[in-house]
Amino acid sequence: MAINCPKCGSQFVVAKDLGKKVGGTVGLVGGGAAGGAGSMGGARAGAAIGSFAGPVGLTVGSIGGAILGGLLGAATGGVAGAKIGERIDHSLLNNFQCQHCNHDFSIQDANTFNDSPLQLEQ
Repeated sequence: MAINCPKCGSQFVVAKDLGKKVGGTVGLVGGGAAGGAGSMGGARAGAAIGSFAGPVGLTVGSIGGAILGGLLGAATGGVAGAKIGERIDHSLLNNFQCQHCNHDFSIQDANTFNDSPLQLEQ
C-alpha cells in the first residue's frame, strides 16, 4: 500500500522510525546491563564446562560465560525495545515525513487522505 502525504498528496514519503531506533538503543543498553549483572550464572556455567580443561579452561569458560550472558541480554533487550518503539511509532508519533513538502504525519492521517474521494491523480 502506497502512503500519500495528507497535505500535498505526494507518494515520496519515508518512515522516520524514531521510536523504534530509540527503543532499540535503550533496550540494548538496558538488556546488556541486566545481562551483565546476571552474567554470574553464565560465568558459573562456563566455569563448569571449562573445568574439564583445567585452570585455563576454568578461566576462559568463566569469562566466555560472562560475555555470552551480557551479549544475550543486550540482544534480547534490543529486540524487545525495538518492538515497543515500533508500537509507539504507529500509535503516538508522527512517524512519516513527506519528502516533497516536509510535512510530518501519522498513519491515521495518511489513511484519512487515502480514503478521501478528492485524491490527486498520479
